[in-house]
Amino acid sequence: MRVTWLALEWPRAGHHSGGVGRYSQRLAERMRDLVELTVICFEGAVPMEGVRLETLPAARGRIDRYYGATLRASRATRRLQPDLVHSHGDDLLLPRGVPLVRTFYGSSLGEARSSSGLRKLNHYVLAGLEARSAARATRKLAIGPESLELLHCDAIVPPYFGVPPGERRPSATPSVVFVGSFEGRKQGRVAQEALAALGGERGDVALTVIGPADDASAWAPWVDHRSGLSDHEVADVMRRAWALVSPSAYEGFGIPMLEGLDHGLPVVAYPTPGSEYLRSRADGPVPLDLASGAAFTEALRRRLAAGPELEPAEQHAARRLIDEVLEAGSPARLLAHYEAAIRAARTSA
Repeated sequence: MRVTWLALEWPRAGHHSGGVGRYSQRLAERMRDLVELTVICFEGAVPMEGVRLETLPAARGRIDRYYGATLRASRATRRLQPDLVHSHGDDLLLPRGVPLVRTFYGSSLGEARSSSGLRKLNHYVLAGLEARSAARATRKLAIGPESLELLHCDAIVPPYFGVPPGERRPSATPSVVFVGSFEGRKQGRVAQEALAALGGERGDVALTVIGPADDASAWAPWVDHRSGLSDHEVADVMRRAWALVSPSAYEGFGIPMLEGLDHGLPVVAYPTPGSEYLRSRADGPVPLDLASGAAFTEALRRRLAAGPELEPAEQHAARRLIDEVLEAGSPARLLAHYEAAIRAARTSA
């Protein structure tokens, strides 16, 4: 099966990779032996053995990223003539006639509601285009119930494959990890304010941030900001922390939250479609606390006061949740969706 992925968020050398980019790379590692895989991505993409990269000129600005790049991706897809296209976004102008599997990583409408200014306006426009993409797709996959219901998707395929193995080694004193940017929907400033209230400025508790390099200057001097980390380096940071925080205004799923749980950390997060979905799937006292505002800081205070180790029941509940997510997002499940899309396209031809 010749499969082309439209994955413009694929990691690039020297650039911070978001959750979609890191997931697509991890997914490709597992799918390259099952299909003949070509990935359409931006120039500078990190190569992968067994995967052909079809690169496009890097986007120049937000408008080119969301609209100009879409046109270039469509032209590249026409040249490749695959048996099936799996789009991770940017597929509005794809040619008709080829089976299309579309993964929706949350919804642009949800992002618009949690944004402001031009970002809000852009995401409302993208929400309209997203609806057209859903109407075009042969098979639609969601990462959580929000996009499943809003865009009438066929199934949920969680974007998660686990973490590198290793022993948990908590730091001697309280420490917290955050993944994301200071501003924007990740709301890193909320994490910094919470840690400052808990004594971060005095050195009573440490905050380590994993985020883009160009964001480093936004953080206070007492914050340990790191960028460009490999998966193993991220895992090492998480294994040393006492808790992970995710005060995001919007998450369609929230990979870092599940990574934290997988490493044995309690997670304190704002309520979002992603965090509420993970919480609802848990069977037992999973250590995922949902709170916002002042209650967010208090929830983190309680977690740190309890020490770095989870209760046995919490460990078991987290493990059951992770195993369930891994099964639902397995490569075998995705391959079955590819085959179903090709059959459906043949039937309707």
